[in-house]
Amino acid sequence: MSPIREVYLSLNDVEQMILGLEGKYTLSSADFFRDEKSRERVPEDDAFRWQALVDHRRALKESYQEVHTGYLATLSHGGEIATGVEAQEQLAA
Repeated sequence: MSPIREVYLSLNDVEQMILGLEGKYTLSSADFFRDEKSRERVPEDDAFRWQALVDHRRALKESYQEVHTGYLATLSHGGEIATGVEAQEQLAA
């Protein structure tokens, strides 16, 4: 038995895999989750994978947002640590 391999997927990787499933079944992710009849024509393994990829995409987006917000919070203005809103305003200026 071969050892389990860990694979780290970027948001772009996950998006591409989801697009692959959408193209394979000519079905958008929104329709896949909304329409039960459409979901029934997707084999169970692919349906499970699709759900996992969408969940992974959501988690990656949340993680990226936390990192971005944390970064913005570390930007300083006049020696003080800026809040998220202040940092965004600084970047916009």
